Amino acid sequence: MLLERHPGPIATVLFYESTGKLLALNERYSIKPSPALIREMEQMLGPDTVKIK
Repeated sequence: MLLERHPGPIATVLFYESTGKLLALNERYSIKPSPALIREMEQMLGPDTVKIK
């Protein structure tokens, strides 16, 4: 899985705009943010869909 290839200390939380709901993923999907990770995620999800806070 994409997130598992970029392990790190940052929790991953998904936000669904259509419902306004958040989904916190298991800590095994914690990431180390990087331009490569964002690029790969946007290739899957579409441009401007990934936000790091």
